[in-house]
Amino acid sequence: MSDRRRLPSSSLTPGDLSGMTILVVDDHSNTVRLIGDVLRAAGVGEVHTASDGLKAREVLYHRQPDMIFTDSRMPFMDGMELTRSIRRAAVIPDPRVPNPEVPIVMVTSERSAGHVHRARLAGVNEFVIKPFTPAALLSRIQLVLTKPRPFIVSEVYVGPCRRRRLELNYSGPMRRGEDPVEVADSGGRAEARDTIRVELDAMRRMISARGTVDRPTLQMVHRVMQHTVFRARQVRDKAVEWAAVALVEYVDEVGLPELCDIKIIEGHFTTIANLLGTEDLDALAAA
Repeated sequence: MSDRRRLPSSSLTPGDLSGMTILVVDDHSNTVRLIGDVLRAAGVGEVHTASDGLKAREVLYHRQPDMIFTDSRMPFMDGMELTRSIRRAAVIPDPRVPNPEVPIVMVTSERSAGHVHRARLAGVNEFVIKPFTPAALLSRIQLVLTKPRPFIVSEVYVGPCRRRRLELNYSGPMRRGEDPVEVADSGGRAEARDTIRVELDAMRRMISARGTVDRPTLQMVHRVMQHTVFRARQVRDKAVEWAAVALVEYVDEVGLPELCDIKIIEGHFTTIANLLGTEDLDALAAA
């Protein structure tokens, strides 16, 4: 599949993440909570939060996180300046920045080439585009852990080496008429199913932890099911596609979280999980 867009990897396990400490920086409380819930549901040991770059530096000093997820636009100190201030400590030691090489993932709704270029020059490791899914967040953690970039300190740039071609795992909407590209080989099919499983598990854990389905959670359920449809079509899992479409239609019809029946969502999740466990996903299995 080297010439195709790869599906998000999902081989991380809670055991891999239990020893990690991650800092989430965003001025929107709903986004902070959503990212934190996804990370905790995936098994991350400690998740700390901050509402801007200045507060993040305080957490950085006291908690020494293994990784940072930061929004790009925030008051007082935004994600760009936070990243620059951390990287500068590799040149001018700063006792408030214990590890200037800490991996930084920019979580942003900005998609322009100029914004990405500026973030890279600031020293960002990877990117997650809003709106995101659990697989999008977890795939960036895996990328940082399994394919770390050498750290560069030069007169013109301080940060992770940019020579490796960035191949981020796609988890957004279909963007072209020819999407989705089918993945027929067994490895691609297994990877797609694993991705669907990890997102279902993350959603179940999030809903269980919250005890209810609020608006951000319902929006993420909708988004995850849209991506499940996309992945199921890629690997020609018709039954999984139909089950995911049914849940998308239910969420669209209900509209409001207070009108949503959590048992119906859980029932769809269980159905999809059962379908993923069968070898021949056909119309009979879908029924």
